[in-house]
Amino acid sequence: MGEEVFEAKKISQFQFPSRRFGKAALALDMGKLKLGLLTKSKRTGTFVTSVGASGEARIVEDPQFPEDSFFQSGQTYKVRMRHGNFMSTDDAIADGRTMAIKFDDVDKGGPFDITLNTGRVAPFCNSPSFIAFGKATNPNSKKAEKFAYESPANYQGLVELLRRFPESYSDQRYYAQVTYTYTPNDGKKRLARFRVIPGDLRPETGLLNEEDQEQVWDLIASRPSDEQRSPSYLQDEYRQRLSDGMVGYTLQIQLHEWDPDNDPDFYFSAMHYWDQSLHPWMDLAYVTATALLDDIDAQKTSFDLHNHPASLGFVKAKNQYDYNSVIHVRNAVNSANQRTRRRSTKGKAPVNTVTYMISISTSEKAVSAATGTDDEICVTIIGKKSRSPALPLGSPFYNDFESGDTHVYKVDTQPIEEVLMLEIERKGEDDWHVGMIKLVNTENQAELDFPCYRWVSNKVTLRTGAAVLAFNEVHKELRQHRQKEIKDRHAIYKWNTKKLYDGFPGFIQEDGHDTLPRDIQFSDTSGRDFLESFLAAQTQYGLAEFIEDFETWDRPGKYVELYERFGEGEGMTIVNQLTESWKDDEEFGRQFLNAVNPAQIQRCAALPENFAVTNELMEKFMTRGKTLEEEIEDGYVYIVSYESLEGIPRMNKGEDARYVAEPVCLLYVRASGVIVPIAIQLYQTPGETNPVWTPDDGWGWVLAKLHVKAADTQMHQMYSHLLKTHFIMEGFAVPVMRQLPSVHPVYKLLLPHIRHTMAINTIARHTLLPDGGIIEQTLAIGGSQVQFLKKLFGNFRLSEYNFPENLQHRGVHDTEKLSDYHYRDDGMLIWDAISSFTQSILSLYYHGDEEVRKDLEVQAWINDVHDTGVKVWPDNQDHGIPSSFETFQDLQQLVTSLIFNATCQHAAVNFTQLHYYAFAPNYPSAMSAPPPTTKDVTFEDMVKSLPSKATAANMLTAMTAVARFSEDEIWLGEYPEEHFTEEEPKKIIMEFRQELNDITSKIRKRNAAVKQFPYIYLLPERVPNSIAI
Repeated sequence: MGEEVFEAKKISQFQFPSRRFGKAALALDMGKLKLGLLTKSKRTGTFVTSVGASGEARIVEDPQFPEDSFFQSGQTYKVRMRHGNFMSTDDAIADGRTMAIKFDDVDKGGPFDITLNTGRVAPFCNSPSFIAFGKATNPNSKKAEKFAYESPANYQGLVELLRRFPESYSDQRYYAQVTYTYTPNDGKKRLARFRVIPGDLRPETGLLNEEDQEQVWDLIASRPSDEQRSPSYLQDEYRQRLSDGMVGYTLQIQLHEWDPDNDPDFYFSAMHYWDQSLHPWMDLAYVTATALLDDIDAQKTSFDLHNHPASLGFVKAKNQYDYNSVIHVRNAVNSANQRTRRRSTKGKAPVNTVTYMISISTSEKAVSAATGTDDEICVTIIGKKSRSPALPLGSPFYNDFESGDTHVYKVDTQPIEEVLMLEIERKGEDDWHVGMIKLVNTENQAELDFPCYRWVSNKVTLRTGAAVLAFNEVHKELRQHRQKEIKDRHAIYKWNTKKLYDGFPGFIQEDGHDTLPRDIQFSDTSGRDFLESFLAAQTQYGLAEFIEDFETWDRPGKYVELYERFGEGEGMTIVNQLTESWKDDEEFGRQFLNAVNPAQIQRCAALPENFAVTNELMEKFMTRGKTLEEEIEDGYVYIVSYESLEGIPRMNKGEDARYVAEPVCLLYVRASGVIVPIAIQLYQTPGETNPVWTPDDGWGWVLAKLHVKAADTQMHQMYSHLLKTHFIMEGFAVPVMRQLPSVHPVYKLLLPHIRHTMAINTIARHTLLPDGGIIEQTLAIGGSQVQFLKKLFGNFRLSEYNFPENLQHRGVHDTEKLSDYHYRDDGMLIWDAISSFTQSILSLYYHGDEEVRKDLEVQAWINDVHDTGVKVWPDNQDHGIPSSFETFQDLQQLVTSLIFNATCQHAAVNFTQLHYYAFAPNYPSAMSAPPPTTKDVTFEDMVKSLPSKATAANMLTAMTAVARFSEDEIWLGEYPEEHFTEEEPKKIIMEFRQELNDITSKIRKRNAAVKQFPYIYLLPERVPNSIAI
């Protein structure tokens, strides 16, 4: 057969189809492989015999390959290496010969492991072909001949692999037979392969002659009857050679300039070798064996392909047919071999052992579409004076560590005095999200909890779940661990440096959601992407037809054509009622207490000088027979003012021009207790073209109220919602991750309430804020959103986060003067519950003001907030963020404020939106005509000022994207992740939940008596535990 035909058949033989369930099938193959290897090793003792050595590797001087920080000219490493046979325990049988090198003198781990065997190409190229190869080469199968005839590549692979009676392990050429990616210092990604050759370039012995090649299948597992060589003759020869002096090798590298879009897949195939004229072998390191390892150390040394420097990597296999599935194959082989080797040394280890039971929970799929792993998992128990070796977990008979599973494993090791930490190591490429880990000493039944609740990408060291402050740490090892954790987090959670957002609260450095630290990413980014949900809603509900229609309908009732497309879902009853009452003064007043922006209203202590309202103008609207000044003095007059909109450009793109006023509106509590608007001035500066509007002004009054609502929409969306509950919260959340270790009680308290803040804000910055984004398509200030946010942030004060302080500051705390303010009343119930909760938790760990002052970690947290998170930019007023905590109350009140704003405040301003914005005339996001300057307003003028069909449709679709609960929502008071593991805080959490249940009952009882519009938004069972939308 000609070489060209041979190569063509090889390639065509392995053009495998993609499979939909490739990863599951690959996992199944690995399970079969583990079982097959375990059975084989039990039956034959295969893989046990080998010979090991220690020595040194030195990277070549003046290398011909591009360097990186690991493969750096002249760099030296201690190494271990091991030689053995591929299939048999008998050196005198034709077999593949193997070599493995570990760039460290340790049993496990290290910066770089490489495993190699004889043969430029292998008789397999992926998971199924390896399984076929394993079955064919089973001594009892008699299938080797059929396997060789099935494909030229199978035949060639067998011939390349086998060596018959080589003189020495040290004269063989060993090939890694896997393709790495290599990214050196120049940043260009290449493909790489490795081989090892004798340092003295001795000829390779044991190659098959032509006669052997013709009947290669007969050589497998066959020892000639007259063969006199010892079954260990190669091992014996190597031991003698090393005792006579050092043994030298050269590690070489072969590189390919990778073009992922155009290169054929066979560059990754172990059945395909690269043309040496195009990809010359280059010396990488000189490896020298200097001393034999004793048999126990040789067998204990494990090799893992996933131990490699950062410059090396693998392309992840898409399915079992992918050439890169060979990496899974290699690691499965290594893992099975190592288990057999450990059994071979059983009895030779120290007999003084203790049995520990280790329970590991893999997180539910709600965390991610795939949280489990098929990788090798090891655990190391770390104590006060000693640590166990890395103890492998898992069963070869089935897949462990699947999503939602909890498995218990028994491990034996030397006694560990006073267990302090647990180290979990994952070797492979799967994602794995770990929940709780429990460790039980079976001798004394001591049980320790190790909360993880994070992604384990490689190795993570966990402490027990008990919260502890730094100055109470007893052990140096634990102090060092918390310091290292903070140092590592500083490198992961960095502050943004984008100049565009100078003037904003601080936020995490990111370049899109997928660049965030994995632990704070959303599990389902498509379900949390504003823009995707926005576009999906347009399509799903048939709203796209309105997006380019900048006309208004001819009457307000026609706007129901938009929201009716949503059917009769939750809240549509409220929307239907608003179509009848949206013009009513009573409904206008109620919505300033209990709708989307209930924190805008404040008591009017005195009429603003720029508000041209007089006693005479207001006299007829006073219901207690008093003057306006007297009603103000008595506390029955309230005000909303939108001076922040002054100087902010409006959206004006031709026919899509949008308008919003800068109004001030006076509201009055009638003797009946109902609050209503009584005067509106549409601009801050009075004048002839800026009259004061009153309920006597007919359609002009209706239009004036619409302009107030439109202004309130801008403030609600940009300040009350986006800035206060999202962006400013991130200014506190990032320092939590940067300054507080996972054992800190404040970290444990706040983490469940901030985990999604950075992810949702990142998505918001990329979908809401940019030019052409959702804000530009919906609001009157579209196009000026960044400018507006900076202006609003400049006036923020921390006291706004303290709910009772804010009520007092706004003068709306008096329940007799201002009744039916359900947002206030329900909010105070929950504030008190949260405050009691945080007081009880924090009091377990802080015993007075002095302990708060000497807690350097919590001081670093608030200082980071002060300096960067909620920074005072030029032209900002002082935000009131302290640079340090002086008292326990300072800390407790801030923690309470943050939890309240991340839960209740966000719920109040977010989940009301669809109900009140769905019918555009009720709460317009922009007006289609400028504010009126004279009082001759007609019905037609009012209708023409309503939002255009495009604006209304865009606003409605935006609300469907943001005003919704997620499928896996966690509610206030629910803590499925047990970060607190001590009994006292767990009891306090249960008491907190019971108090929230009582509040739910109280609110439901109140709502049952409300005839219309029951306030449901602060029912604890409807308040998410963090900001996730």
